[in-house]
Amino acid sequence: MLSNTVARRYASALYASALATKETLIQLRELKIVSKLLADNSQLNESLTSPTVARQAKKRIIKEVFDGQISVRTFNFLFVLIDKGREAYYDRIVDFYEEQLCEDNGIVKAEVSSAIELDDQMRIFVETHLSQMTGKRIKLTTDVDPELIGGLVIRFDGRLYDGSIKRHLENMKARMRKG
Repeated sequence: MLSNTVARRYASALYASALATKETLIQLRELKIVSKLLADNSQLNESLTSPTVARQAKKRIIKEVFDGQISVRTFNFLFVLIDKGREAYYDRIVDFYEEQLCEDNGIVKAEVSSAIELDDQMRIFVETHLSQMTGKRIKLTTDVDPELIGGLVIRFDGRLYDGSIKRHLENMKARMRKG
């Protein structure tokens, strides 16, 4: 997919720049500041991604909104995105940047879906188990999906483990139809 290729290249270039000055975590924090403000303010997001808004106007908006919150490197990065017409890739770029940072620090991101909110004991159990499987530290994010009925769905390292009751019931239904 072209958008992923483009986003990955921009993320890699920004990561290399931040790595050279040992500011990869600071850079991620600044990228997240921009992401949060764009997510929270749809009018700002539309202004920055609209092809009808002039590039210079977009740069002025960025200067006004983020002055004092982000570094020169982040400003320059955002300006390059605007100059190249790549603003729409911003969220994917941030995702790939964070992925690279995690990879370099031996961290695997894992997403866990469950029918109810996981308590601390279950979170620790899942993190520990995944850490033992991968030999890496785990950065766990969770979400609640009541349609799962029970069990867990775990996504990490390009894998999907579906131990939900919903999936088991679907499998049983499929076997009953066959047999």
